[in-house]
Amino acid sequence: MQLTLELKKAIENKAFASIATHLGNGEIQNHLMWVDYKDNSLLINTEKGRKKTSNIRNNNSITLVVFEPSAMYSSWEIRGRVIEIIEDKTANEHIDKLSRRYTNHPYAREDDVSWDEAGIKDRELWIIKVDRLNSMIRPQAKSDPE
Repeated sequence: MQLTLELKKAIENKAFASIATHLGNGEIQNHLMWVDYKDNSLLINTEKGRKKTSNIRNNNSITLVVFEPSAMYSSWEIRGRVIEIIEDKTANEHIDKLSRRYTNHPYAREDDVSWDEAGIKDRELWIIKVDRLNSMIRPQAKSDPE
C-alpha cells in the first residue's frame, strides 16, 4: 500500500507515532515513538531487548497512529506487519539519523562522542509493511484554542 504524501511530510516534520503491539496474554502494549519511512514501508527503531521486541517476534502485527505535529487532530491509523527486523549497525546508524531529525544531534550523545564511548545499547530496526491506512486529516482542525 502506498503512503500518502501528507503522511510522509508529517513524518519529515517530526511526527510522533503511538505504536501498539500484542502481549502474550491478549493485552495490547502502547509506546510513543519516533517514526520514519522508506519508500512505502514505515520504520520503527528500538533498543534491543525491550518488551516490545519480544512482542513483535511473537506476533508481527502492529498498529501505529501518527499525529500531524502542527495539527494534532489530524492523524493516520496504520495497520500492518513487521516483515523484517534489522539488527546490525544499520539500526544504530538509523537512530542517529532519527535523533538528528528530532533533537538536532546524534542519539544519546554529542557529535564528538562515539557510539561505543557513550555505552549505548544496540538497536534494531523494524520494517513495517502497511496493510491498511486510515487517514483522519481534518483541515478545519485547529491546534490553538479559539
